[in-house]
Amino acid sequence: MLNPGPNFRRITCPDCRWGTITLASDTARFQCSRLRRVIDGFPVGHCDFATRDRAEIPVEPGERVVIVDFTPFAQLTTV
Repeated sequence: MLNPGPNFRRITCPDCRWGTITLASDTARFQCSRLRRVIDGFPVGHCDFATRDRAEIPVEPGERVVIVDFTPFAQLTTV
């Protein structure tokens, strides 16, 4: 698992509060790691969160969304 440093954290999904936000490389959208979809006829996942707008990604005051190797993180900007 990628760990860019102490001032970075993975972003929790605002809808299900269980998954983490990932970046889909084929569609360039932010989505929950537990996104609901069908694989080989079987339903997988339990969340519907997906967006292309960075403003919809929940971060704390003093943090910003950064992407490191196609993985979105919240970076603490005030130390």
